[in-house]
Amino acid sequence: MRFHPPSFALGVGSAVLLMGKKQHLRPVVVEIAALGLHLGRLGLALVERQREHAEDLWAEIADRARRKAGGAERGARAERRSNGASELHGEPSS
Repeated sequence: MRFHPPSFALGVGSAVLLMGKKQHLRPVVVEIAALGLHLGRLGLALVERQREHAEDLWAEIADRARRKAGGAERGARAERRSNGASELHGEPSS
């Protein structure tokens, strides 16, 4: 790779300029960083809200699938009309 004097001069000049203006650029950098942090937190809140909606939807789907799968089992329970407590306590079922 060849040495390119104008590029070197631009690099040195910009470094000197930045070092000289450090006190003036600091508030700008702090404001930009604070804005970036705020936007990052807003983005995380948005993602978390969407994740919660997806978890709620998944729970509804799982509940409905459980109810469909347990349909025959629930029919047998409905015929008996008891929660099983009467058998534990020796009472006759209704």
